[in-house]
Amino acid sequence: MPLITVLRQNVSGRSAVQHERLIRLVAQLARDDSDSFNWATRVSTGSDGRSVAFVSDADGYAGLADREEADEMIRRLFGEGDGNAILESLGEAVASSSYTVLSPREDLSGQVIQLDAPPPLLMVTRLRPIPGGTLGCEDLIRSVVEAAAKVDDERRYNVLQPVIGELGTFTVVQGVTDPARLDGQAALPELLADVYGAAEGQKILAEGTACIQEAQTSLSVLREDLSNLV
Repeated sequence: MPLITVLRQNVSGRSAVQHERLIRLVAQLARDDSDSFNWATRVSTGSDGRSVAFVSDADGYAGLADREEADEMIRRLFGEGDGNAILESLGEAVASSSYTVLSPREDLSGQVIQLDAPPPLLMVTRLRPIPGGTLGCEDLIRSVVEAAAKVDDERRYNVLQPVIGELGTFTVVQGVTDPARLDGQAALPELLADVYGAAEGQKILAEGTACIQEAQTSLSVLREDLSNLV
C-alpha cells in the first residue's frame, strides 16, 4: 500500500528567511547524496496562515520504517555538531508542526500522487465530517470527482485519508499545471449542475455539505530549491 508522509511546519514571519536558507542548504547536500530520501517542499497560504510542507512517499509501512529519519539524515550529511546546530536553528524558527501519513483512496479518486512529477501548484482541501457524516462526505467527494472527469476543464483530483495523524478526515488534492486554467473552471455548484442537472446538483451539494463539519482550502506552491526530487 503506497503511503504519503507530510511534515507540516508553521513558520513565523521573521524566521521565514532563516528557515528557507537552512532547508535549501540541506536540500543541496541531499541532492548529491544517493542515500538521502526524496521529498517535495511546498509552501502554502490558507486560512491557517503560511506553512511549509515536506511531502514524501513510502512503499508501505515497511518502507516507512526502513527510511532514515530527517534528523538522522541532517546529522549524517553535516556531521554531528553542525547537524545539531542546524536542527536547533530550524526548531527555533518553527512555531508549530504536525506529521501525517496518508493513504490514497483510489476507490474515490482512482489516482495516486506521483512524487516523480509533482505539479507546480496544488489546490488542497481538507474536509472533516460531522459525527456520523463520513459516508455522506464520501458520496459528495465521489460525485465531484466523477463530475470533474466529465467536463473539459482538465480538473482532476486525488483523494487521500490519514492512517497516522488526524484520522477520519479527507484530503482532496487538485494538481495545477497552469494557474490560468483555474480562472476558467466552473465553481462547484455550477460543475454539479452542469453534469447532474440543476435540481440534482443542488441536492448533492446540500446533502454533502450538511455532512461536513469543517473545510479548509489552501494553495500549495512547489519549491524545487527546497526539495530533493526524484
